[in-house]
Amino acid sequence: EPSFSFIDLLEVYHYRSQEISQDSTLKQIAQEVEKNSKNFGQVTLYFLPAFSQQNQMLDIDILPEHLVRTNNGSWQVGNIIHKLGSHLDTDYVFIDLRAGLSEISSPTIFDPRIQRFLVTTLNTQSIQGTELILKQLSHLAPPENQISDEHPYYDPTVVISMLTPDLKELSAFQEAFAELQSSYIQPSNDDIISTRLDIKETFFAQELLYINSWEDSEAKLRGTSLDDLATFWAKEQLLSEESNQSESPTNEQLEDIKRLRDTCQQYIYAESGQGEDLLITESLDNLAKDFQDKLPRVVSLGAKGAGKTFNYIQLCRFQDWESFLEKANRKTNRDFKCHILPLLQSKKVKDKARDIISAARDKSTEFLGSVDRFSPTECEDRIGNKLKEGISESEWDIFWLEEISKSLGMEASNFHEINEYLKNKSIRIIFLFDGLEDIFTNISSDPNQKNALKSLIENIPNKLAEVRNANLGLIIFLRGDFLRHTITQNLGQFEALYQKYSIEWKEDSFYKLVFWLCQQADIINAKSKDLQDLNRESLIKFLEKLWGRKLGSDRSKEAYSHAWVFAALTDFNGRLQARDIVRFLHYVAKITDEDTLRMNFSKWRISRLLPPQAIRLALKPCSKEKVEEAKEEYPLFKKWTEDVLPKYNDKKIPFALEQFGIDLSTSEVLKNMGVIYEDIDPRNPDEIKRYYIPEIFREGLEFSASVARPRVLALKRRILKSRGN
Repeated sequence: EPSFSFIDLLEVYHYRSQEISQDSTLKQIAQEVEKNSKNFGQVTLYFLPAFSQQNQMLDIDILPEHLVRTNNGSWQVGNIIHKLGSHLDTDYVFIDLRAGLSEISSPTIFDPRIQRFLVTTLNTQSIQGTELILKQLSHLAPPENQISDEHPYYDPTVVISMLTPDLKELSAFQEAFAELQSSYIQPSNDDIISTRLDIKETFFAQELLYINSWEDSEAKLRGTSLDDLATFWAKEQLLSEESNQSESPTNEQLEDIKRLRDTCQQYIYAESGQGEDLLITESLDNLAKDFQDKLPRVVSLGAKGAGKTFNYIQLCRFQDWESFLEKANRKTNRDFKCHILPLLQSKKVKDKARDIISAARDKSTEFLGSVDRFSPTECEDRIGNKLKEGISESEWDIFWLEEISKSLGMEASNFHEINEYLKNKSIRIIFLFDGLEDIFTNISSDPNQKNALKSLIENIPNKLAEVRNANLGLIIFLRGDFLRHTITQNLGQFEALYQKYSIEWKEDSFYKLVFWLCQQADIINAKSKDLQDLNRESLIKFLEKLWGRKLGSDRSKEAYSHAWVFAALTDFNGRLQARDIVRFLHYVAKITDEDTLRMNFSKWRISRLLPPQAIRLALKPCSKEKVEEAKEEYPLFKKWTEDVLPKYNDKKIPFALEQFGIDLSTSEVLKNMGVIYEDIDPRNPDEIKRYYIPEIFREGLEFSASVARPRVLALKRRILKSRGN
């Protein structure tokens, strides 16, 4: 039962004799507090209760404002507590405040030098009370560039407690998240992904409903999410301060930056054929796993920039299926090789890539014997002629069969004949198709093109499936949006059939690609043997060598680097493209290399290779190039961005469609592209300004979004969660 309380502290300090110094008074108070201490191993706990007798709370003579006697004494209560902690030689002082605002709590909760944790639940009243405090705190918060060791300020942390998995699934959770963020908007740059308010989550733990003692709390806390959160915070506090030494970066570090820049440059455009290695992603691993002893009949779907042409070229580089299986750590029991024969290719491939494709084609025809060299250009010409004729879907079936048999140096009326021909020669062939988007450019409106593509991606694989123990297979790389224009019935069934082989970049594959690029560039000690062994958490930790833990010091309230980059490059359909990832890292390295001084590389090089400022600046050129590429892919998007959008100057999100001349057809295209997202706030369903743009497009379209930041963060969380990220 402590004999000295916080109220006693206020009274003694206030009524102390003028002859007694502040230091002597605090020393005497410290001696009283020491009487109520307890040792727990190497830890000593001092406990100062709010009051020691009930009547103290009923009749408080001294309030914190009584201690404020000068203009610079507004944080006098914090000063007193800090000095008391110093007299007791404590490392940390934890203050438990009552809920809400009061005369007792306000001088502490508004002290900028104190780390504030606001604990709340999803209860409406609790959220509203927390919002009120956050709004008041936001009025005191200085801009980030004014915060320093001489003028410290700690942005608050909100802990949403008592959560359950079911509660997190409710829209109320996302709404609360957005509202809390909106209550603490700070003056900063137009970075929509970052926020200075840190929101943590802890789950309901029944054992914490009743705690009888400190020992009881320690025992019951173990294994709870609250304990995990507290431990994580404690480790952050124990991290050594990052050095601010202004030493020049070493030549080795600058060379690492240049290698990353050049490596990413090679892999940005697969059409160049420069990158020689292949990352075995989930879709490629599924291909290898499912087709070790049988040949694939697969349509591999992916958005523009997902990596379709890159995979196509790399398979051509292998020249045979067994080499690919070996790369994917798979084996086959076949006693003769399966050759890879590229039939159609993208018109955009450059000389080196074209040579790789031709070499694979020549290798296959070499085993076939006396076969005339197959020309993809001549095949495209024949496709063009047939399109002009306007033949039926069944006639296209015959056409594709003829082209496949022609590439083998024979004529056949069905796949059974082709299969017998290959068996007699003890040859297996996998045909590759890419660049179909270059041929069927009007797929959305031309029925002849729809018939041609439908025949190739649906009818031909079905006919090939009728052949038992087939010696021929095919892999067709196709842009996902082309499918919607081609398969008008049972689209979902078709997509499900090939879902395993679709090229998609989720959070795990995102980290693996970044690690793989570091390994290719020979930086941060990334080794290929580690890639398959590292799980998501291990990869995140490892990549701190690349971009640090946070976009600032480890103890700052800045966003976590890995989460910021992932969110910044993801659209509002939850999609992420490989090209955007590679291009982003290229620009970060390029910006760092060109201006190491402005990027403060000397400071950050100690804890990471890529400075935070360069990471933020790299998003804009990536977004601009993303917009330009989208114009090539979507004519309606090009028309809107070039003919309509330039008429408007004040472009902000959220917005209403009619503000920027977006008609119904354009809005559908923009939604499918992931460029805009409609968010309906259940508390304000009549709000017309409810459309948002993700960062990867926003910068390139020159929309500003500082006020909408909290809402966008909530939307991102909801969308990424629904996509399994």
